[in-house]
Amino acid sequence: MLKLTLKQPTGFLFALAELIGGKVDSNGRLNIPEKKGNGYIQGFMFDNSVGLMIRNYELNQDLLAKRIDPCNSSERIVVTLNNVFPKSESDGVAKIEELPSIQIGKGKLNFEMFYPSKTKYRSILLAIDSNKLRTLMGIEDESSLLNMILNGNQPLLFEEVLSPQIQKVAMEMIENEIPENLHHFYIRIKAEELLCLLFVELHKRENAPVQALNEKDALSIYRVRDKIVSNLGIPPILGELANEIGMSESKLKRLFKQIFGSSIYNYYQKFRMQEAARLLKGQQMSVSEVGYQLGFSNLSHFTKVFEEHIGMKPKKYSVQSHK
Repeated sequence: MLKLTLKQPTGFLFALAELIGGKVDSNGRLNIPEKKGNGYIQGFMFDNSVGLMIRNYELNQDLLAKRIDPCNSSERIVVTLNNVFPKSESDGVAKIEELPSIQIGKGKLNFEMFYPSKTKYRSILLAIDSNKLRTLMGIEDESSLLNMILNGNQPLLFEEVLSPQIQKVAMEMIENEIPENLHHFYIRIKAEELLCLLFVELHKRENAPVQALNEKDALSIYRVRDKIVSNLGIPPILGELANEIGMSESKLKRLFKQIFGSSIYNYYQKFRMQEAARLLKGQQMSVSEVGYQLGFSNLSHFTKVFEEHIGMKPKKYSVQSHK
């Protein structure tokens, strides 16, 4: 197993290059040596307060990366876009847990991360100091949520399913025909656009209460989230989930909604319909087969819920997907 210990937010690229015997070129790109895996990681430093990495790679060995936060970690905001690269035919149909998402975190919430071998990692990571972001945004009359992110000292964590607008910006970062000598400038502009669109999404949570989040609670909430999406044919039972992580039901509901911007049941239902759409499109299953597989005994109810989340009836969606 490969092991990394990181003490700086921008240290991953060069530490990994040294570990696997690779080299970061003048454009900040590390091509994974063929014996170690495949793909690439490219890093950009715009100044001492803003860094970005585009990651599209897999390794032949397991990797354990542990980050030790510097003393000023409460001033750093980290934005991660997961599963944003287009999938090739060899990748197969995306699984529900591989849906594109965006995560924003602040404070000592960097976990010990395990990267299994032969697993594709496709993400964009942006780290920016809160003082720099405050200057970029130029906002004086800050909303309570924005003020908490920019000025608060407590650890925070939020996650959203990627909006089409943010997905578009991510793809423009990954696939563009910008001349090499302008690429750095272009990526910087896109990074600022991405941040703006992210805060547009977070603004929708403005009236939601927010509290400090510790590492243990954050990991527990993600355990609940993983259990919910691992079996979408069974509705989540709040009491069972709370008992499993040793947390009160009220705290579980509060923290889950804070991180994901939705109640546990609404989150489950949203991903349930995303899975229904995936099955209709990629597995060529009938509407009734998909409905029954996802736990619906009443197909009229399945049709109604699907239309609410996807925007059209499942039969019409299936027909359009296979044209």
